[in-house]
Amino acid sequence: MTPFELAETYIQLRKKCVPTTWADTALLVNELLFAPILFGFLLFTGNLDIFMGFSSLSRIYEAWMDWIRYNDARFLVQDMFLVTMSTGGPFIRTNDPQYMPYVFADAVTRTQLRSG
Repeated sequence: MTPFELAETYIQLRKKCVPTTWADTALLVNELLFAPILFGFLLFTGNLDIFMGFSSLSRIYEAWMDWIRYNDARFLVQDMFLVTMSTGGPFIRTNDPQYMPYVFADAVTRTQLRSG
């Protein structure tokens, strides 16, 4: 994955995994914590409908995979930040802090082109 693809992935996943409103936070907590507990309880008691089970399991799986991918991307963006600072960057600027991963991707790309 190129640095700019990583930056785009990180920004998209941050929108999902770092909600800004309390309602979105409640939905995320529900998908990551309460839904798996309820799924396990219904499965254990034998009251789980097959269609509801597959639907719930797919939502739970997707939410957890997004959360894991977000944390992986977060650490890779942090690494790009450290490369940016160690090379004397950033070389471009943005007024919106949301798009700082693109600034870091630019610095990493410039560093790769120089050494490459």
